[in-house]
Amino acid sequence: MDKHEPQTGLSFERVVFFSDAVFAIVITLLVLELKVPHLAEHTESGLRHALVELLPKIAGFVISFLIIGLMWVEHHRIFRYIADYDAGLLWRNLLLLLCVSFVPFPTALFSENFWSRTAFMLYAASFGGVATAKFFIWRHAVAAKLLKEGVTPELEVRIARRSMAVPIACALAILLAFVNIFLAPLSFMLIPLLARLLDPTSRKVKSATATANEEAAA
Repeated sequence: MDKHEPQTGLSFERVVFFSDAVFAIVITLLVLELKVPHLAEHTESGLRHALVELLPKIAGFVISFLIIGLMWVEHHRIFRYIADYDAGLLWRNLLLLLCVSFVPFPTALFSENFWSRTAFMLYAASFGGVATAKFFIWRHAVAAKLLKEGVTPELEVRIARRSMAVPIACALAILLAFVNIFLAPLSFMLIPLLARLLDPTSRKVKSATATANEEAAA
């Protein structure tokens, strides 16, 4: 395939469908780490103790599910502005899917060793890798002029800036792990705030859209 040969129609849809399938499989694999505990003594206290021991795995599943879900939403957000693809976009998308497919391993590793700084750093870095790969997809789509008509330079910059929210949060999480490993996962909660700070115009755009809709309804 020619590197610059545009592709349209169903072929482009297959790129998105394949990506959706990988995201869905990865999210399904995450829950497989949650196994029903086998009790030596079938008592209420024994079951409660087993469930408490399972809490790190449950927390790892929930965090990974939410972040991968956020990455899936962002993936759809950028691809709705992309009209064509070339070899460069395909390979960058495959890199993103490679990073997504790797996430269940560091999730399981950190869930089993939630006290380990090394396990958490690998865990956070895996999410940073997914988000960085998504950033490169957008950068290539802009540079190769694969976007739909009507996408403004302002929107190109806004999406690129929002794409850095997760890598920044992951970097902060890794740095905080050196201070307190149990507080480090809280850095992931900063992702929506960082996205808002990096794209302060998003609220204005939504407000303007809502106002326009209200005026049209009136």
